[in-house]
Amino acid sequence: MIVELIHNPASGTYSEHRLDALSHAFQACGAQVRLGRTESDGLFDILPDCDLVCVSGGDGALRLVVASMARTKILKPLCVFPAGTVNLVARELGYSDDPEIFAREVMAGYLDKEKSRLAAPMVAFDGHPFVACLSAGPDGQAVARHDPALKKRFGGAAYGWALIRLLGNWPQFRFSLALDMSDETTDHLNCSAFYVIKARHYAGNWVLAPAARLESRHFHVILLTRARRRDFLRFITQIALGRDPTRLDFVQCVPAYRLTMIAKDEISRSAAFQADGDTLETQPHEIRMTGQTVTYCLPLAD
Repeated sequence: MIVELIHNPASGTYSEHRLDALSHAFQACGAQVRLGRTESDGLFDILPDCDLVCVSGGDGALRLVVASMARTKILKPLCVFPAGTVNLVARELGYSDDPEIFAREVMAGYLDKEKSRLAAPMVAFDGHPFVACLSAGPDGQAVARHDPALKKRFGGAAYGWALIRLLGNWPQFRFSLALDMSDETTDHLNCSAFYVIKARHYAGNWVLAPAARLESRHFHVILLTRARRRDFLRFITQIALGRDPTRLDFVQCVPAYRLTMIAKDEISRSAAFQADGDTLETQPHEIRMTGQTVTYCLPLAD
């Protein structure tokens, strides 16, 4: 059995020691390991003769690998070793962050094809797949303005600090969304911030859309019809307390399979968007389910 172990050497959380430990753990389970690496332009190849693709990294690295698999149409089982700043997909699927436990459980899952596979329909913005979340609003600005040195030292706390610094120059955006629903109706909504959620978790342990699942054939859109400082503070407090944010009168949750977005003024057209924790170079116009599927190899505990 051949495992292609793909890592992101440019990641602030990259550790050669942990990568070696993971490689040795797979070899101890009887697998051959071939190392690969992500490229920021996404133009890298998945080995066609590998049996399992393992991504050592966070959701951003996973997004690049999924995009490469979609581009080359190489369909291999995929697993994620949580080695990034935020690991939403790994958290949702229950992967261990201990290299030996991870390799042992994934290898057991690989052998049990009947019980340990999860087919996750792909979602993409303007044709580019993402795996967990995409958003526009204050947190998108925070991702764009975070200090990479702080991220390397303190992890996800760097985003929180960037958000605090944003309080002095709070953005006010206006977006118009058209949402195509599963009942073939279209809803037109205006908002000041929105989140497209595919995985259940967001920014760690937070849950914005309790019904969201990777295996769903739609995504959930969380809209904030207003997002002033005090509104956003109430929003994140509600989430931090584990409560449904849609209890707030300015928050809506809509399941959809296609979204088109228009920024309604010049300030909004300059808003930063983030996907899986990375800032997008340009604002997306269309977000939709693609009809393609990525298959995760689930861990199987002893």
